[in-house]
Amino acid sequence: MKTAIISDVHANLEALTSVMAEIDRLGVGRIICLGDVVGYGGSPNECADIVRERCEVTLMGNHDAAVTGAMDVAYYYQGARDAIEWTRGQLADRNYDWLYSLPYSWADRDTAFYHAAPVMPSGFFYVVQEAEAQPHVELAPKLKKVNFIGHAHLTLIFGLIDGQPVEVDASRVTAASEARFIVNVGSVGQPRDRDPRACFATWDDEASRLEYHRVQYDIKKAAGRIVDAGLEQKFAERLFIGV
Repeated sequence: MKTAIISDVHANLEALTSVMAEIDRLGVGRIICLGDVVGYGGSPNECADIVRERCEVTLMGNHDAAVTGAMDVAYYYQGARDAIEWTRGQLADRNYDWLYSLPYSWADRDTAFYHAAPVMPSGFFYVVQEAEAQPHVELAPKLKKVNFIGHAHLTLIFGLIDGQPVEVDASRVTAASEARFIVNVGSVGQPRDRDPRACFATWDDEASRLEYHRVQYDIKKAAGRIVDAGLEQKFAERLFIGV
């Protein structure tokens, strides 16, 4: 089965609908969301409704946790706190209750899914440097072969190979390897790798093949929703440059 893995939608309706259209075009049979459905963007209810309907599994992201009170908002800087508080006021009860109920991780055969670092899913740690991947070396025997994460809004992959974390490309990721892999899947709604297009990944467990996908969307409209909501201007501006 081929699975689409999306993450960090951040209430960007235009990006999410474009990604869903591409997933449908590809004929992918299952969608898993790694969390951060809300935060930063201007369409929290619309995005939550789509993810609830379309995704087989959705995980708890740190912004989801903050909005529902499962995480202290003091962790965030003022602009992000303002967006969290605004989102909390906008959310319908159905979406608030759903976000609050989400798990931190999920596993299926040779794959596992987290919002952030597998070493402590509720801690929301990044894995974007070898030093951040290093703590997973001792954990490796307990990890699945391929471990998908979001949170960083980047497309970086680390292989835990011969007791060391090594950055690798997508072609190296296979369940047949003795290594364990930690795969950052990028962001649907807030890419930060200088490519403003929405990003998601697919995993074909039969072919043992990982692919990244980039999708154009109406950035101007998504940015306008942020401005109209009175949220911090930079949340809109960075959509155009992917940072």
